[in-house]
Parts: sequence; structure tokens; C-alpha cells
Amino acid sequence: MPDDHACGPFHRPRRGLPPEAAGLREAFAGEVATRLPRLLQLLDGPPGPDALRDAHALGSSAVVVGENDASRTARALEAELGGDANPAEVQRLVRELAAQLGAWVPA
Repeated sequence: MPDDHACGPFHRPRRGLPPEAAGLREAFAGEVATRLPRLLQLLDGPPGPDALRDAHALGSSAVVVGENDASRTARALEAELGGDANPAEVQRLVRELAAQLGAWVPA
């Protein structure tokens, strides 16, 4: 019986993690709860000392839980912060990332 989730010789689920990977989802939710508020501070001022690291960490961990769009946005934010940051672009990316990760923020 063919597996419709197979990609070449590697098996990769199409969407996110299976239910038994709850620990990874919880860890990611903790990362979002810690790092996203610090990134939201970029809406009001210049980057703090952890902004680049926060963007990098969210970009890396978002892809693990199937949040590919958020991962791309966080990577773009990381690149912007790592270069000659345009404040308007930084703010746009932070807003986009916050919207993409909104479901991971505890109510």
C-alpha cells in the first residue's frame, strides 16, 4: 500500500507533527511565549540584545512543528536584523510573524 506522505526515500508528514509529538508542540509554544513578546518590542523601538537570537530560534523551531510560513518570516526578520535594518520592514515582519504565531500564544 503506497504511503501518500512519502517524499522520495524519506518519510515526511505533510502537516505538522503527529499527536504523539505533543512535547515538541509544548516546547515550541514555550519558545513563542518567551521570544515573541521580545520581538513585539521592535514595534516601539530599536532591536534589543536578544532580537536576532529570538528571530533565529523561532525560524528554526517553527519549521519543526510545521509552521513553514512563520519560519520563512522569522528568517526574513533575522536577515533584516542582521544587516542594515529598515525599521519599517522590521515592523512589518514582526506583525506578520505575530499573526502567523497567534494560535501558539496562550489565551
